[in-house]
Amino acid sequence: MPFLSLFAPFLPRGRSWSAPWCQPDPKSPQTVPKSPQTVPKVPLLIPKSPLLIHNQALGFWGHFMTILCHFCPFLPHFSPGDVPGVPPWCQCDPRSPQTVPKCPLIVPKGTFLECHPDVRIGHRFHRSCVSRLGGLIFCPHCGEDASEAQEVTLPKTHLGGGQEHPKMPLGLPKISPSPSQSLPVPPSSPPVPPSSLPVHPSSPQSLPVPPRRKKLRFHPRQLYLSVKQGELGRVILMLLDNLDPNFQSDAQSKRSALHAAAQKGHLEICHLLLQAGANINAVDKQRRTPLMEAVANDQLDTARYLLQRGGCAYSQVRHTCDGSTCLHHAAKNGNLEMVELLLSTGQVDVNAQDSGGWTPIIWAAEHKHIEVIRRLLTRGADVTLTDNEENICLHWASFTGSAEIAEVLLNAQCDLHAVNFHGDTPLHIAARESYHDCVSLFLSRGADPEVRNKEGDSPLDLSPERSDVWVALTLNRKLRQGAAGRGLRTERIVSRDVARGHENVPIPCVNGVDEEPCPQDYKYIAENCETSTMNIDHNITHLQHCTCQDDCSSSNCLCGQLSIRCWYDKDGRLLQEFNKIEPPLIFECNQACTCWRSCKNRVVQSGIKVRLQLYRTAKMGWGVRALQAIPPGTFICEYVGELISDAEADVREDDSYLFDLDNKDGEVYCIDARYYGNVSRFINHLCDPNIIPVRVFMLHQDLRFPRIAFFSSRHIRPGEELGFDYGDRFWDIKSKYFPCQCGSEKCKHSAEAGGGRGDPPELLPPLLPLPPP
Repeated sequence: MPFLSLFAPFLPRGRSWSAPWCQPDPKSPQTVPKSPQTVPKVPLLIPKSPLLIHNQALGFWGHFMTILCHFCPFLPHFSPGDVPGVPPWCQCDPRSPQTVPKCPLIVPKGTFLECHPDVRIGHRFHRSCVSRLGGLIFCPHCGEDASEAQEVTLPKTHLGGGQEHPKMPLGLPKISPSPSQSLPVPPSSPPVPPSSLPVHPSSPQSLPVPPRRKKLRFHPRQLYLSVKQGELGRVILMLLDNLDPNFQSDAQSKRSALHAAAQKGHLEICHLLLQAGANINAVDKQRRTPLMEAVANDQLDTARYLLQRGGCAYSQVRHTCDGSTCLHHAAKNGNLEMVELLLSTGQVDVNAQDSGGWTPIIWAAEHKHIEVIRRLLTRGADVTLTDNEENICLHWASFTGSAEIAEVLLNAQCDLHAVNFHGDTPLHIAARESYHDCVSLFLSRGADPEVRNKEGDSPLDLSPERSDVWVALTLNRKLRQGAAGRGLRTERIVSRDVARGHENVPIPCVNGVDEEPCPQDYKYIAENCETSTMNIDHNITHLQHCTCQDDCSSSNCLCGQLSIRCWYDKDGRLLQEFNKIEPPLIFECNQACTCWRSCKNRVVQSGIKVRLQLYRTAKMGWGVRALQAIPPGTFICEYVGELISDAEADVREDDSYLFDLDNKDGEVYCIDARYYGNVSRFINHLCDPNIIPVRVFMLHQDLRFPRIAFFSSRHIRPGEELGFDYGDRFWDIKSKYFPCQCGSEKCKHSAEAGGGRGDPPELLPPLLPLPPP
């Protein structure tokens, strides 16, 4: 055996490395071929027991593989269990006794652990022989997880015929034939290889065992544990062993190895895994991505690297199970650098809401991260958005007792009088939690201490008696009572939301003029309705639609071409060149389009986004005003009501809420908001309007029934009343009954017929300097 002779100096001394079965046997002379030359016939000794051949082969292959692995450190360390036809090291089974290096005890009975990696394969081993890694145990034979291995106890084995199998010695048996049976073997003759041995026809047990299924050196679950512990070298070996970097185990909540690397901030391992084909946007059981793990654990460098490699910052995949995004976690942790990194990508929605309705700025307010709040406000964070219980971020700031954050939010036009689901204002919460600084701030900004929640409690009722908060509220009440005696009135909230949750934002109703309650003589609806058949063409196959794959910003968008062009910018506002005097028709993308729901040509159908308030005016009944600064071209709301024909409108008594759809061809239709409508039914006429109506088509393209959308025509200040021009046709009839009370310098329908100047437009009391128009 020339190949084995290379390792002759390293073989154990005292052991014969010629085949132990090549002993002369006069009973069975055979010819063993060695080379093309003529070979003399050599009588061989055929062992009577095939078990002897099995154990001798075990010793040969075991020493051979041990030596080979010693000189080749990059090869996997084989055990006899990895050699075809050879049982594993720890096969402590009396049917195949052997010398086991890992399990030196050869016991035909006792207690073992039994692993079943396959229904056809079973391994038995001692508990002390398991492989341990990261607190887990693995089978020493196949590397499978042995945590579920069953414990078995074997009695002393009896062979067939009721006779006990004798124990085999630890060493190989020596066969010493008598001199009369021995024949000299030439010293130059090499050992006969085992493959050339004849098989005795009467010994079926000596047939070769079929090769076992090849096992990986590592189990895929070991990759996750090594990555989590930062074992770079071991991870490299596992990846070179072709382990799947995207393996997700149920025991680890479907987390991949990249999740673990991102969580611990192992940047080098992240790079290796991605090079090996790891999915950078893989989601675990909680639908969290590796980037989200890095963000949630403040691993800034890892998060930056994953973003550079294509990690999705706005992966709510859309969201996780709790609906949170990376920006939610960064704001919650107060990591300003992480927040700025995510905002710089342009992928994140600063006003995204999780499953609880919380936005990133709400999380930052709850955890008192004022610098994060200031940064989010500069990027357009909406302080008016509510959570599932209708709390705004000011409610959460008062809950944490941070007067500094509350002041920042109030300066950003946060609504001091906002009421949540329980009827609590921020003042209620601050009084209940006994935060004197917050209570003092809210009272100085005009908070009403007499407002009662659903349980009938005022802020004073909720404050501990004789406390600093109780004293401040009591003093404020006395001062207000004195002001009321001098004829001064304060506004009171008569409804926390006239829309009753049907709009994206609540629309409160206040009255500081008289005792009139919130209007209840109509049904609030968010979309147009019909009380008689209108035969509107809603057939989706009749819709002209686009096939855009982007955000519909290109000139090839068919919906934009129907509108002459797309008239919205990236912020959803009308372009400056939009004709506000004679507005063109706008065709927004519809349900037949292949573009994304978030494309720029879907503004009106996204609903109300600005904060509005229904309030009692001094001369014009109820009106609508803005609670925030509104840039030009911003969508305000839609004029919603009952679709009726022009003939039906002629027979209705109250025509104060009619809006003519101005169909040039065929029958004319109207929208009547007298009995069914939304907040737009309260918008008054202004001779110097700040909003304009635009005809828009969304769910259908039936030109007889456009939707009427209001957009701001100029900059609108907080507290400024909203109004549009009702038109000369309206005043030709109504001027006989009442004059215009808009108070504008440009008023054309006042009692003085435009010659006089009425009162100035009404505004909220300016608590802060108003921004320039």
